[in-house]
Amino acid sequence: MDTELKQSYDKMLDTLSTEGWQIIRERLVDMFNQQNNLLAISEEKTFWQQRGSLGMLHLMIEFEEVLKGELAQAEENAE
Repeated sequence: MDTELKQSYDKMLDTLSTEGWQIIRERLVDMFNQQNNLLAISEEKTFWQQRGSLGMLHLMIEFEEVLKGELAQAEENAE
């Protein structure tokens, strides 16, 4: 794997291991749980907006796992 790419992944994962990121992640999980109520949606437009919002929150919550998977895949491809 390219050294520069490896350093980029390491920096991102270092950032995600900080206490501050854990606080942000907890807040994102709370936001996801508050918005994840299909019964409160009264119209289709709101449904699609809510779905998009939940999708983005989910992506941010799972970002660390996504990065770890990408890194593993990149290392595997480099072998």
